[in-house]
This record gives sequence, C-alpha cells and structure tokens, in this order.
Amino acid sequence: MTKKADKAQMIFLLLYFLILTVERVISLVTSFTNGHIFNALDWYMTVLTVLSIAGAYAFMLAKCRFTVKHYDNGKVSAAPAIEEGVFGKLAIAAGILLLGGMVHTEGTIPPIQFASYGMILVSMAIHTARCVKQHGGAVIRWLSFGYIVAYSMSIPVVYQTGIELSWLFVPLEIVVSAGMVALFTVMLRWFYNGDGEYGFPALPFILALIGDAGVLILRWNEEINFFVLIFIVVTAALFIAGKLASRSKAGK
Repeated sequence: MTKKADKAQMIFLLLYFLILTVERVISLVTSFTNGHIFNALDWYMTVLTVLSIAGAYAFMLAKCRFTVKHYDNGKVSAAPAIEEGVFGKLAIAAGILLLGGMVHTEGTIPPIQFASYGMILVSMAIHTARCVKQHGGAVIRWLSFGYIVAYSMSIPVVYQTGIELSWLFVPLEIVVSAGMVALFTVMLRWFYNGDGEYGFPALPFILALIGDAGVLILRWNEEINFFVLIFIVVTAALFIAGKLASRSKAGK
C-alpha cells in the first residue's frame, strides 16, 4: 500500500510539472509570436518564466533520482524505486517553476494552470492521508494541509495595471508574489519531508497578510482581486484554527 501511495503521490506531483510547463511554453510562444513584449514588466514576466522552467528542470536533473535498480533476494530488479527525500527535492523544483506560473504573461491559460495546481494538491492530499493513517492526529494534519493549500492560493499573480500608483504597485506585487512563492516552497518541502503536521509559525502568515493587503488596497479601485481576498481570509481562519488545535494537543 505504501509503494502504491508513493507512486500515486509521485505521478500527481509530476503531472503538475508537465501540465504547468506546457501551459507556460504556450504562453511564451504566444507572447513572442504576437509581439506583445513591449515594456519592462512584460520583459520581467517573460524572462522569469523562461528562467523558472529552465531552473526547475535543471534542479530536478541535478538533485532528483526517480528510478534505480535494487537487489531483492539476491536478484537485480528493474522495478522503479523512489529515492528517499525526493519529494522534498521536487518541492523545491515545484516552487521554482511556480515563480513563472505566478505572472500573467500574454497567452496565459488559467484553466490549464488550475489543472496543474490541482495535481499537486492531490499529491499533497495523498501524503496527508498516509500520515494520518500512520500517526493519527487527523484534525491537526488536515488543518495543516488546508492551511498550506490556502496559503498557496492567496499568492497574488503579477498583472499589468493602469493605476496612478503603478510605480509603487508593480514592484510591490512582484516582491509579494515572489516572496510568498518562496515561503510556500519552504512549507511544501517541509510538508513532504515531514509527517504532515505543521507548526503554524506566525511570521509567514503575517508577511502574507501584510503583502496581500498592500496589493489589494492599491488596486482596489481598478479591480478587486476577490480570489486573493477570499483565500487570505481562509488562510487566516485556518491559521487560527491550527494554532488552537496545536495548543490543544500540547495541553493534553
């Protein structure tokens, strides 16, 4: 059962890479063929997307091993084996690729992007279910899963804007988006390397709350980003619930 769960977890995680990479490549081709790259933000988003794809796969090739031959009762088997700690390494690669997924380039296809994110969420859910089965503590572990997922969904996508304070908004959204991706990557690596129970440290949540608030407020009159607004509220609710659950567990 553990081997089957490992394989399922791996398959869905790799589908995230495949689907998001295809979508990002389509977007890049569209940007170049339409001649859409004409200002500094366009160049930033395009270069970041190219580097994120190259960086993610370079990291995977350098650090990850997916199949090895191993001995079983004295015989060599060609059956695939998953290297210990590979999920944590793939989490870093996933975060690198996500940097390029959090910019709205010309030709972006949101449904395909959401499909790719869905794959990684299924992989995380499988890991959580395994941890609950092995260690118990369903409440705290599923709260941990929900919090990390909500946190990832509250990362703002970098968009073009026509607001008067664009000189302030654009650098802010770039920093907030990239910074939250980095924090989510740390969470994801911990998640896959650990037993599914998150400690709910305050600093990443506070930084997300401040960053999202700044991005939402500055662009409020142009367009309200309800997606980010809803998920930062959900993140806050799950953070509080997680803290209470952790204290309750510690008090037993």
